[in-house]
Order: sequence, then C-alpha cells, then structure tokens
Amino acid sequence: MKQLPWTLCVLALALVVWLSLAVVSTENQRNALVSKTCADPMFKGEVDAKCLATVQSRAHWWQHLTYAMTHIRS
Repeated sequence: MKQLPWTLCVLALALVVWLSLAVVSTENQRNALVSKTCADPMFKGEVDAKCLATVQSRAHWWQHLTYAMTHIRS
C-alpha cells in the first residue's frame, strides 16, 4: 500500500506540469495578440496564424506563468 500515495503524488505533479505548460502557451499567445506582434502584413486587422504558433512574446516561460497566475479576473 506504500506505492499508492507515491503514484498519486507523481500523477498530481504530472497534471500540474501539464496544466502549467498549457497556461504558459496560452499566455504567450494572449500577450502576442495584445501587443499586436503577429499582425498579418497582407490583411490589415487579421492575425498571422503561423506567427502566433511560434512567437515568443516574453523572454522566459516563467514570466508568462507568473503573469497568468497573478492577473486573475473573476
């Protein structure tokens, strides 16, 4: 029975890491949209989807995570 708590702990940690990666990716894209980093040069007012998939709108991933965790709207 000692294995069950450790297994649950590892699964919970994996879930936290997975959700953190999703938050970082979402915040990266949100920040790129707000700062208009990925504006399409051909069509004014549109967004370049390829740019949005590869953009790095802040220098480090932890900056996205801390911004997302500290700016929560209810």
